[in-house]
Amino acid sequence: MTGPLSKWFKMPSLAERLRNQGVREVVVQAAERTAFGRQSDQGLPAMAALLNESEGVVALVEGRHSGATGLLVLTSRRLLFAPKAADRKTPTSIELTDVVAISSHMRRGLGVLEVQTAAGSVVVDQILGNQAEMLTKSVRQGMAPPPDGPAEHRDPLEELTQLRALHRAGAISDAEFQIRKHQLFGQI
Repeated sequence: MTGPLSKWFKMPSLAERLRNQGVREVVVQAAERTAFGRQSDQGLPAMAALLNESEGVVALVEGRHSGATGLLVLTSRRLLFAPKAADRKTPTSIELTDVVAISSHMRRGLGVLEVQTAAGSVVVDQILGNQAEMLTKSVRQGMAPPPDGPAEHRDPLEELTQLRALHRAGAISDAEFQIRKHQLFGQI
């Protein structure tokens, strides 16, 4: 819960709760950019324990894989599905170098992510909104990083601030501003 009521009831934010549990800052930042239920945010510390110290977290979504609900995490080197403890399933890890193809689509109003590897396919469904599509784009970028290294994740709100400054300065037209602003809102 965030907002006026949580402040009135003096409830800590998700970021505060995670930091109090000693969760790495990259996981806290990824969690703040993600929309998921209260049940999943309780599983963040356990998921964070599955990450190597050298891994950065690019994106984090809630979904279902092989009947288990949990968190799908895109790190700087792999995709990791960490099921909730109640589901008692083992985590699934796919190195980005092993990904042959990745795609996403909508089914019954929820996102579906399909990852093809040489060993077979992995499907994660019940992903909220357009998060599956955004994750697909991020995985593709991670699979083919630019020559100078992996792409740095940019906060859509920071990009929106820069976009507004360019628009006010007259560097971009009203139409281009509206189009790019709409794209950024889709990432938030």
